[in-house]
Amino acid sequence: MRISPGYIAAAFLLAFALMGSVAVADGGNKEGTSAADQLLVPVGARGIALGSAYTAGITGIEAIYYNPAGLSGSLHGVEVFFSQMNGLDNEDGISFFGVGNNFEGLGHIAFTIKSFSFGDILITDERQVDGTGAVYSPTVLTLGLTYSRALTDRIRSGFTVNLISEQFDRVSASGFAFDVGVQYSGLAGFDGLELGVTLRHIGGNMRYDGPGLLRVVNEIDADRDGQLLSIEAAGSQLPTSLEIGLAYNHRISETHNLLFMTSFENNNFVNDQYRFGIEYLFSDFLALRGSYSLAGNEKTDFENTTGYIFGPAFGFGLQQWTGDVKLYLDYAYRLRDVFGDQHIISVRVGF
Repeated sequence: MRISPGYIAAAFLLAFALMGSVAVADGGNKEGTSAADQLLVPVGARGIALGSAYTAGITGIEAIYYNPAGLSGSLHGVEVFFSQMNGLDNEDGISFFGVGNNFEGLGHIAFTIKSFSFGDILITDERQVDGTGAVYSPTVLTLGLTYSRALTDRIRSGFTVNLISEQFDRVSASGFAFDVGVQYSGLAGFDGLELGVTLRHIGGNMRYDGPGLLRVVNEIDADRDGQLLSIEAAGSQLPTSLEIGLAYNHRISETHNLLFMTSFENNNFVNDQYRFGIEYLFSDFLALRGSYSLAGNEKTDFENTTGYIFGPAFGFGLQQWTGDVKLYLDYAYRLRDVFGDQHIISVRVGF
């Protein structure tokens, strides 16, 4: 008896979801304890304007953060992508660059780099809490290598290996994190209905080390002059999460198209999140986007709070063919309760 590819895909997705649910179990008990929080920062104006809800059907190199399986859905042989977003204030920011290529018969491979700029930060210590007069600038990087392949005309899969590097003055930490994703189109036989599952940031604990953790013992015990004490930092888990998303692409006419999406994210570092997004595309040229995200409440000793600081997001996009090259320009605006709102701009070139 021949087994339908649809049943195989459904079984694979179910097993994948169960594996992810085990990886992120006990999600409400470890808030504020995860390492490498830089992994949680989304990239790309389109994805952020859609509230990071488009894990189901997003394709091309901009899909890598949301679902690496989407890389193999690219319409181009080569893609180059750049995105810039402001961070806590106007003096810092997050930059993202990626380049991907379709290797015929092998699949799609992409290289990405995400970097943070913070400006100068005043150095303080136990005795000089107002500052020593010296400054430092943190170095926070994520380097990624992604492989994605279309298994059938409806099923895509992919994974990303991320090298994490963080350095703050004289202490540093590094590690690896893995993302795995699948996408399935034509769900339940409905054209335009898509399912996506992404398991993000799987890896071991990260631990800081370096000369910044050395202390002179005579500051603690005057009888042991001149000796050094090494402080051993505790290791922390990566912010592992499982996201399941649905999307429906409805072509109204040749010039009007609507895209609806929603996703649910369960994780091991903060409350679960629910996301909703919509995109209107006119004449395959102008896109208007909006989204809303919320997190489940958890009662604390002080108040009911989610710890989620982001509000609605909005944006637009332009895309245009120039010969054999297609240019995408996207902008997003995301409301934020603290540190001010965020502006994101992205440029993507496909050829």
